[in-house]
Amino acid sequence: MIPAGLASRSQQTINQPDWMVLLIYLALVVFGWMNIYSTQSDSAAIFDLTKKHGAQLIWIAIAFVSATAIMAISYKFYSVFANYVYGSVILLLMVVLVVGVEVNNSKSWLAFGTVRFQPSELAKLASSLALARFMSEYNFRLNSLRSWLVILGLILFPVMLILLQRDWGSALVFSAFILMLYREGMSGWILTGAVFLVLLFIATLMIDTIWIMIALSVFSLAVFIFRNDDYVMVLPVAVLALVLFSGLATYNVAVKSEADYDKLLCIATLGAFALWLLYAFFKRLKMHLPIIAFLFFSSVTVYSVEYIYGQVLKPHHRDRIEVLLGVKEDIKNTGYNVYQAKVAIGSGGFGGKGYLQGTQTKLNFVPEQSTDFIFCTVGEEWGFVGSLILILLFAVLLIRIIMLSERQKDKFTKIYGYCTASIIFFHFAVNIAMTIGLAPVIGIPLPFISAGGSSLWCFTMLLFIFLKLNSIKYGHE
Repeated sequence: MIPAGLASRSQQTINQPDWMVLLIYLALVVFGWMNIYSTQSDSAAIFDLTKKHGAQLIWIAIAFVSATAIMAISYKFYSVFANYVYGSVILLLMVVLVVGVEVNNSKSWLAFGTVRFQPSELAKLASSLALARFMSEYNFRLNSLRSWLVILGLILFPVMLILLQRDWGSALVFSAFILMLYREGMSGWILTGAVFLVLLFIATLMIDTIWIMIALSVFSLAVFIFRNDDYVMVLPVAVLALVLFSGLATYNVAVKSEADYDKLLCIATLGAFALWLLYAFFKRLKMHLPIIAFLFFSSVTVYSVEYIYGQVLKPHHRDRIEVLLGVKEDIKNTGYNVYQAKVAIGSGGFGGKGYLQGTQTKLNFVPEQSTDFIFCTVGEEWGFVGSLILILLFAVLLIRIIMLSERQKDKFTKIYGYCTASIIFFHFAVNIAMTIGLAPVIGIPLPFISAGGSSLWCFTMLLFIFLKLNSIKYGHE
């Protein structure tokens, strides 16, 4: 089905691309290359293709050619062939699992001679196109079960393939689509709930499970009581649940039997749930369903932490999280990257040491200083002023993309614009946060700045497809 808007628009004219976005893009790419060049210890030969800055010049040229081609192709191509692009990228992700090359413990690269490409970068673009295509259909309704099943399928299918490649960073980027869904009408409670579950997951790593469950139960029961006027039925349930949890807490302190404690905790929780559900089923189920859902999903999150943390996450992932949360200190091994990153950024001071004068990054004290930790070079050589200017450039770029998306009459362009802004924002925010120690190191690049052909090429295509779609101005019917 052709997306609504493309089939019915009658007066379309092609204007020039938005010059503000274009100029910011060029500024970021040039500034990024300058910092990549500066990270080399012997950065004299600009066109030395054996160095990262030389290879990056080739990728910049390829990105510019791709941007020109995108602007030359008919705008209809991106909506009509969105599903084909998505299917092709899914196929590439499957091919990687068979013939992919492993880099940094992730089998997520395809090698063509000396050139390597990461299809997971392209998956973000393909998913954005597919989501925009589906959500711009004439009969689309976000609050229908079918719509949610399709949306979750479009997002989770590539995520599962990327997780099989052991590329956690790229998989987490897909969570950025929740921002687009929120803007398109998703309930704010879902967004709030997602944030709460993440915070609950983190809290469970730092606090004993029993105290987390007691706090959740007391809160839920308090809300339950205040929303109900039948205290004769409510109070026995509340008292029983509190007695169960208090007894378990006492048992845990006295006996210290972890296995029995976990079993009893599960039994007590299931018992409280059974009584609560039984009461709610016979009396105003709809009224109590949100509270039941809150406690259910919270309990599932709490009980799943041990399994996910111990069985799913790799040892180096666990170490990074523990260092971030302050559970342990390890500046010689796991925490070395972040520690050196902070030293490099802090050494830049207010105005920086000057271009090409950085020592922490130039002498390789900071690992991956030209890719994931490129912001360290900015902080050291350009100081607080340069870092602030870079952050402001990204902020203006994001605000401009959102403003242009808000003005769109064509729904496909509007949704795709939100996807573009969400992905760039996630990369920008998480990359800088992990560099300064506010987020775990998950290995995602800083858009347009970090060295790497796959990243630059895919971000360029992501942005310029939006510029092409935005350049189409619609007249009246």
